[in-house]
Amino acid sequence: MKIVHILGRGIEGCGVTRFTLELKDWALSQGWNYTVYAPTDKKWTRASSHYLDENIKQWKWGNKPARGDTRCGTESIIEDCNKSDLVLIGSLPSKGHPDDCIENFGKLIEGIKTKKVMIQHDHKMMSIRRNALLDDVIQSADVIFSYSTKSPFMDYCKKIGAKGNMFNFCNGVNVQRIRDEYWKPIEEQDPDHLKWIGRSAYWKGFDVLFDLHKSTKGTNLLYTLEGMEKSIQFVDIRKAFDFHEMAEEFDVETKHGEKPYVFGAFKHSEMLERMSRCGFGFQLTTLQPEYIQNFIEFTHLEIVACGVIPIFRKAFGDHCTHLQTGNKLTADKNTGTIWAGEVGTDWSETIELINKLRSDNVMRNEWREMAYEYYASHNGPDVSFPDIFNKIDKPAEGPSDLSEFFG
Repeated sequence: MKIVHILGRGIEGCGVTRFTLELKDWALSQGWNYTVYAPTDKKWTRASSHYLDENIKQWKWGNKPARGDTRCGTESIIEDCNKSDLVLIGSLPSKGHPDDCIENFGKLIEGIKTKKVMIQHDHKMMSIRRNALLDDVIQSADVIFSYSTKSPFMDYCKKIGAKGNMFNFCNGVNVQRIRDEYWKPIEEQDPDHLKWIGRSAYWKGFDVLFDLHKSTKGTNLLYTLEGMEKSIQFVDIRKAFDFHEMAEEFDVETKHGEKPYVFGAFKHSEMLERMSRCGFGFQLTTLQPEYIQNFIEFTHLEIVACGVIPIFRKAFGDHCTHLQTGNKLTADKNTGTIWAGEVGTDWSETIELINKLRSDNVMRNEWREMAYEYYASHNGPDVSFPDIFNKIDKPAEGPSDLSEFFG
């Protein structure tokens, strides 16, 4: 099977690129041919956090090549797409991309005669509307994926007359690979270290962490946050919360029992190494119920795969359905998860559970194994990715036309 994956925004530091690379690696493990095309007309922060191999093809999609390069435009990409079995469109150029890049992306979409599958990763229409040629791609797609079929984006697709079948999808993560590289013996972890990973966006839930921290003052706990950015929003965060001034380097000396330590952008592999040496990992994303369905963030899975006790937001788990059990995450037993409340909640039960786990290596080891098994069965690559491909050629009723590729 030959697949072309288009990233019209380019290689970013966010989950869109991460999903693409995870899917590429899984497809290659199946013996498929997989090529990712991405423009370099606009640069994105954190793009260097990803490892890119020879299957990732990058050049300027505008009319003039970059210095030292002879490639430009999208004509050769159109040719490759039309030799493929399937074309996935993982992102569109932003309206801030150069005009000639957007114009040539439009020619690309128009020139593709192979089946086109749109995979929409953004949750909210405010973000989605920043994409150029959005309606054109929606109306030309044969299949459309979003994290939730109940999302406003799916409603918008129907409103403008999308012809493609619509499905939800899940992020797939090779948790076994992360475990093999980063999982530490329980004795090598600091059970008093709690780490949060995420951007300086309120929906990522860092305010919940700061609220929990206030309730644990006077203890020997160490709180660190990674991935915060010195953006306009960060200025407001600094006014609202008390923490050590953001450190420029990750080797700064930290002390237990202090106010939280905040760090900026990270290299992904180094972050996973630091996470694996902690006792607990926070993923406190909050989304409206209609955005969730089976969706879990990459950081949910990375925390679990590193062998760290997950502290996830209860409001999220109340609305996320496990692919295998069919239950909401918070309704299942033996998930190895601490479910965190909201700002202003009574944290006494959460703190009691954290204290039990950090003082008992046997119990903590049992919990992290439970967490790994539970979440791997929901978002492992051999679960999530076949689910996507089984839906792609699936009519309203009946089996997928791609079944031959799964042996």
